[in-house]
Amino acid sequence: MKILHTADIHVGYDTHGRHDAATGLNSRWLDVQKSLEFMVGVALQEDIDLFLFCGDAYKDALPSPTEQRILARALRPLLDKGIPVVFVVGNHDYPAAFGKANALQIFPELHERVYLFSRPHSHDFMTKSGKVRIVGLPWPSRNILAGLKENQGKTAEELRAQIHETYIGFIENEAEKIAQERLTYPAILAAHIHIVNATVCPGSEKINTNDVMFSVASVAKREFSYVALGHIHKHQDLNPGAAERGEPPVVYSGSIERITFSEEKDPKGFVIVEIDEQKRATYRHVPTPARRMLTIEIDVREVKEHSEIEQKICQMLKEYNVQDAIVRMIISCRREQQRHIDFKKIRDMMHSAFNLLPIQFQVPEERNEREAYRRAVAHAKTMREALSLYIDAQPNLAAKKEKLLAKFDELTQHE
Repeated sequence: MKILHTADIHVGYDTHGRHDAATGLNSRWLDVQKSLEFMVGVALQEDIDLFLFCGDAYKDALPSPTEQRILARALRPLLDKGIPVVFVVGNHDYPAAFGKANALQIFPELHERVYLFSRPHSHDFMTKSGKVRIVGLPWPSRNILAGLKENQGKTAEELRAQIHETYIGFIENEAEKIAQERLTYPAILAAHIHIVNATVCPGSEKINTNDVMFSVASVAKREFSYVALGHIHKHQDLNPGAAERGEPPVVYSGSIERITFSEEKDPKGFVIVEIDEQKRATYRHVPTPARRMLTIEIDVREVKEHSEIEQKICQMLKEYNVQDAIVRMIISCRREQQRHIDFKKIRDMMHSAFNLLPIQFQVPEERNEREAYRRAVAHAKTMREALSLYIDAQPNLAAKKEKLLAKFDELTQHE
């Protein structure tokens, strides 16, 4: 049996994108669409038995009709082939308000081959290679629990503990049920949860210190052939060497496209899982044609002659392949060196980049001044002194300083 495991598609993110004149869409939407269509193409070539998506289809729970169309069109070839498409609801798919439909709820209404796990339960699917049981764990939403009458008045900590206990109990019960039934076909745990020792991509996924956390041991039950996870954007196996211990791989498929530069060096893709007649699973990560992100850091502080600054920058830029990449450039320089940097020449050299973000400058003098200003404000004895320091730090307010302080005195003398 062959299953495609993916998650965190996030149609709708437009970070570092630009307007595409041909389609009218943000270019980052098109990047996601390209990787999505590539993944479905591989699924058809591999002749998969089931498509398993472990949560976070969109940027948020209110996708536009265009975003919904991108996902629906991409998945249509799978449904036309009679391949079951299984969704597990992720945190981005849940609405903030209790009682509203999640972002994926429409899909099972449109096609009988689409199945949605919006609450913890198990379901058996018939595929062309036989049966498979999916034990589905959607994102443990505290908002949903908090909206229930019996939970009103409970603290966030109490709700978190309740979710953790409920989910752990559910997993153990499902594993015990599989053992008691002596299941002859494979079972997969599919969840959108946060495993405590997973490596995250800062700024990419919504990670909250209040997230309900689970251990590897709590999900890696021997009764499961494979544990398919979503939520963390970095592909990783949290249970290496599992086969030797008779345990399942515990795998985050990772996202299919980059969102922020924290994912710059991470390969993006999805997972093809193969399960043999003994219900043992092996898997491989398949890279997608995700948009490259590239950080270029150049330090010219040691360059003494201003005439050599441009030469140093151009020389270093030649070392980078910027073709079709989203590029950010960070230049460390002294304050007086900035005016000798030819921005037009840099942009011309970067013409093959897909998108060159505004150049960031790291100027030690300015950083020291900012730190000194923050220290001074923190130690200001009065609000008036803090306001005076703020005005001094804003060149455009210098001429108005006396009037602003007088106005401050006028407003505060009546308090």
